[in-house]
Amino acid sequence: MGLSNWFSKYKKKKKSSIISDVVLVALVVVMLVPSWRREVGALIVRVVMTAPSVDEFDPVQLSHNDLNLTYTGSSGQTFHLDNMLDKPVLLTYWATWCHHCVAELPALQELYNKTGDDIHLIVLVNEDLDETRAYINGKGYNLPIYRQTSRAPEKLYSNKIPASFLIDRSGKLLLKETGATKWGSDEFISYIKKL
Repeated sequence: MGLSNWFSKYKKKKKSSIISDVVLVALVVVMLVPSWRREVGALIVRVVMTAPSVDEFDPVQLSHNDLNLTYTGSSGQTFHLDNMLDKPVLLTYWATWCHHCVAELPALQELYNKTGDDIHLIVLVNEDLDETRAYINGKGYNLPIYRQTSRAPEKLYSNKIPASFLIDRSGKLLLKETGATKWGSDEFISYIKKL
């Protein structure tokens, strides 16, 4: 069967079938290019993201060792998680190559804008801090980004990213979420402001 025979048979297909073939080919092409895959994947994930559900997690009191986590800012200053409990902390493990992480950028920015000084938002990366900040700023976001410098304690560890942990002032773990999450939901913002 020659190419001309195949093409003439293909032209006889229903328009809906041709459209679905074109969409499938376009998706395959998009998935072959890593930067496109991340962006398209992020768009798809944003559609299905849900708000965090604080009622579904049993709070756990964290010990001093559980809070033993250090990280640095862009100026090189070292921070200790156990010194940040003057207000609630949302600790998020994040990466530029992760499309679920990229998908939740608008939600993290919305949370940051709505909560202001009510919480410490700590976005931890294991990538070059300047490159990560440039990537996030290039997308139009301005978030507090830090480089993790110690191993995550067991209770604040996840083998999935993004992974987020909400800790109250007393060092109690109130929430653990993995995957892209709608952090800017009214219900969650209201919950944060009550802590």
